[in-house]
Amino acid sequence: MVRFQLNLADEKQSYKKEIDDDAMTRHLIGKEVGDELDGQFIGFEGYLFKITGGSDHAGFPMVPGVEGAMPKRILIGHRGVGYKPDRKGKRRRKRVRGRLISEDIYQINLKILERDKSSKAIEELL
Repeated sequence: MVRFQLNLADEKQSYKKEIDDDAMTRHLIGKEVGDELDGQFIGFEGYLFKITGGSDHAGFPMVPGVEGAMPKRILIGHRGVGYKPDRKGKRRRKRVRGRLISEDIYQINLKILERDKSSKAIEELL
């Protein structure tokens, strides 16, 4: 059984929700970082989300520029996801995940793009 922790970001506040329903998790598997997601598939009727990132069970971050869903070791030489160098020009090989959501991903970061006026507040849907 697949379980995801969703981090929903609004302009002012963020919210967390764990989902383990197979019907909900099925719609997330196969999506990529940067894709838009209709909220009705994950229990938020009337909302539109954008996938901004995530991490796996071990805490390795998803990187938008890495293909696939498997963990990879890439050379990072700039300030980015998973690495912040202390001086200019410093590079390091880091382990990251690809941009595709799979069963191995635990945390998914979502940004709220749109909300219907007739839909409930997000606090009520948690």
